[in-house]
Amino acid sequence: MQIFYNDVLAIDVNVHAVWVGRGRKRGGRLSLVSQSYEVVEGVDKTFEVLKNLSKSVKKDEEDIVVASLPMENVLMVNLKVPRTVTSKMVKDYAVIEVARNLGILPEQLQVALFSRYEDNGLFFVSKKDQVKDFVNKLKLSGFPEADVVVPDVVKYLEVFEYYTRKEKVTSALLVICSFLNDYYAILTLRDGKYTSCRLIFSSFWDYLYVVQDTRGIPIGEMLTGNVRENLSFLEPYFLDFLAELDREAKLSLDEAKLSMLDRQYHLIDLHFFSDVYKSVAGKYEGTVLKRGIVLETGGKVPCGLLGLLMRGGRELGKVKSLSL
Repeated sequence: MQIFYNDVLAIDVNVHAVWVGRGRKRGGRLSLVSQSYEVVEGVDKTFEVLKNLSKSVKKDEEDIVVASLPMENVLMVNLKVPRTVTSKMVKDYAVIEVARNLGILPEQLQVALFSRYEDNGLFFVSKKDQVKDFVNKLKLSGFPEADVVVPDVVKYLEVFEYYTRKEKVTSALLVICSFLNDYYAILTLRDGKYTSCRLIFSSFWDYLYVVQDTRGIPIGEMLTGNVRENLSFLEPYFLDFLAELDREAKLSLDEAKLSMLDRQYHLIDLHFFSDVYKSVAGKYEGTVLKRGIVLETGGKVPCGLLGLLMRGGRELGKVKSLSL
């Protein structure tokens, strides 16, 4: 019975690895109790990995259970939303517009407002059957039914907003480097609101397998940061990666919007890649990604898992401090 504390069970389902963690909230403080992970090796092996992890994870019927929905099941939609559409009406408006544009019945869609700025709205769209199948897969794996399911990219925004809470973030570019998945994300903010989100395919795991074959470094060691040699061998990849991001950022923003940006942030998951990433970013001479601030999250918790734990913590009240 959770009387003097509340626990959060976070299930971070990524393409290449699944992380499960338990957090404990006492008052406004959220601390890590335990975490475990397993690499997903091969197509359609996620369910098997979930079952394996479920056997070794403590569960409590009073847990707040939070899970990330892979972005392969989520569509990002940008819609023109007339200002006459109120906040209570905006979801229904989006469902009708998306259903009409995609040729799908409205009752088949799960639509959530991500952000609204001026006459534009950003929405997450999924098929209800896909979300239901995902939740059922977690239950069949042995986990309790999820209380909260969030699109994968949202877990990183929990971390970003926590670590920049003392800053006044107005017009900014946010780069999310999700090295556990096959995507990166570039988001723009205006007046503190998200105005665009661009997802870019990642080839990082192809590179990791080459490293494993040529250098004999197991991927498991890479994921936990236990690599004994210097990570400078990743520099060529990150240099190419930044060049790609620079091109994609220019596609996301026109020259006028670029001139309005007053800050750039980079959120790296997994965090121990941050040092080599910063080293390369400091040498990079691109046109957009010049002054990026690499957020330091500290601890040994992957950013994605941390974001899910924080999201669960918010169900219980404001998270004022972390103990990692």
